[in-house]
Amino acid sequence: MADFTVEMGTAVCWGSSSYSPTLSGITLTNDITLKGLASATARQGERVDLGANRAGGYSVQVCIEMDSDPVAGAPISVYWSSSYSGTAATGNDGGAAITGLDAAWAPTTIDEWKSQLTLIGVLPLTSDNKTPNVKTINTYFSPPTRYGQIVIVNGGGQKLNDTDDIEMYVAMIPITDDAA
Repeated sequence: MADFTVEMGTAVCWGSSSYSPTLSGITLTNDITLKGLASATARQGERVDLGANRAGGYSVQVCIEMDSDPVAGAPISVYWSSSYSGTAATGNDGGAAITGLDAAWAPTTIDEWKSQLTLIGVLPLTSDNKTPNVKTINTYFSPPTRYGQIVIVNGGGQKLNDTDDIEMYVAMIPITDDAA
């Protein structure tokens, strides 16, 4: 009988151009601008190709910093907009923009349209805006498609840090089984 080990692959990481991996140790691969994201609004990250032979599952970690003290437990929700097509304008779940680029995700009603996305997980905020909130929001997320993009919905009651977004990111870290 073969032994199996679990390997951690190279992360797919969304952040801004000012992102620094100092806190996370994760290298930036894709764009999403979270600086100043207002409460009750959402943003979609750059569309990614996870590859024809991708990991079956991903651990998903999020780091968010608020501009002022939110209500403890208020949610930052992270979703996946799937697509079976490599063409940015084709088949995006939940009204994600056809450009495939970092952009505001602004359907007519966020609460209505987010139900067409796949929920990855929720980061419950602490009431301290001085410390970045970091959490693995899903230990094994299995994207249903090769192509897609993240969508972040700010339910924090306050805007995200608008001074900088150097520490804010969403990372999908591939988890693969390997026969030893």
